[in-house]
Amino acid sequence: MEQTIHSTSLNTNMEEEVRKSFRMISYLLQYPDKRWLQWGELVEELVEFLNKDLQAFLANFLERIGDYSLDDLEQHYVNLFDFNPECSLSLSYLKAGEQRERGQILVELKALYKQYGYEMTDAELSDYLPVVLEFASVAPLQIAVNLLKSLEEPIEKLSNELKQQNSPYEYLILAALCGKEAMEDINSKGGRG
Repeated sequence: MEQTIHSTSLNTNMEEEVRKSFRMISYLLQYPDKRWLQWGELVEELVEFLNKDLQAFLANFLERIGDYSLDDLEQHYVNLFDFNPECSLSLSYLKAGEQRERGQILVELKALYKQYGYEMTDAELSDYLPVVLEFASVAPLQIAVNLLKSLEEPIEKLSNELKQQNSPYEYLILAALCGKEAMEDINSKGGRG
């Protein structure tokens, strides 16, 4: 009985950690902010992570951007995500391009978010990776797992492109994929829900 309680507690802690990492990744995948220059606080948060792979990916990203000025970060972000369609943060674009299927994906995601009480602003599309991760950080476990699994292909495509570009953002995408795997594992062990 004690082992079961300990295992359930560990799963709960790991699930909360993954959810926290999704919020952090979502924040860091948005346009760079001057608050990033105090990224030491984010590094401090990582020290207590139980998932060492997740911790390492996030720490590698923060280490790689540590020498960038805010102007350099902003320029890198724009060149990477705004001017390179292969690095789009719009997952339906990476999955379906400009095809009709893309519109259906956007509508379905928006309906899913609404069904679970997640309010989006009109500023971003429902397939924007930071929005997807923010939703996954608050959605019921099974819903988050299903969503991330359904979008795994375009997320991996983005990861591969960022690796080719030698971008520090590759580590954020690797962290998101690592978090997805951790959530699948927690869910298979009977996470809290």
